[in-house]
Amino acid sequence: MGCAEEAEESRKEERRKQVQREQEKAAQKPCQGPKCSNPVGPSRNRSRLYCSEECSRAAEYIRKRARTKPDPVPCRRCGKPVILKFRDGVCRSCQQMQRTVARRVTLQRRIREAHGDAGCFHCAAPLPEGGVIDHLRPISRGGLSTPANMRVVCVPCNTSKKDQLMDEWSPPHLMAR
Repeated sequence: MGCAEEAEESRKEERRKQVQREQEKAAQKPCQGPKCSNPVGPSRNRSRLYCSEECSRAAEYIRKRARTKPDPVPCRRCGKPVILKFRDGVCRSCQQMQRTVARRVTLQRRIREAHGDAGCFHCAAPLPEGGVIDHLRPISRGGLSTPANMRVVCVPCNTSKKDQLMDEWSPPHLMAR
């Protein structure tokens, strides 16, 4: 072997050792994946950032979500900053409350259609504020929230009746007479 061949062989050996050192150094770096600190193994042609394909996909998902995630805006009803799913400008809790109110109004309308709204069912007092809905057989005693079990009553009758059955209770207005 000549000097040129030995020099070439020495350069190849030095290059191979340098690549091996770089791979060992890369293996000491922690994984860049979310919630992962495993060491990254050596790779052939490029420096690896992740210890597994799963970590790579998880990190890509987070980067993609960060690019597409909108900024929080205040809710039109409560003002709480939220990321809105729909463009109506109302947060989820306000939408749920709105649906509950709508159900209550619909149920109250059905009860009034079925039984009339001349006055309180118990004491026949006029209902200037619209009255409240009362269960004839309370839910705590096995009653259902159906129009057949519900009536529109005045507030004093509703608060005094509590969870009593009709034969256990009499209206407070009629007891004073």
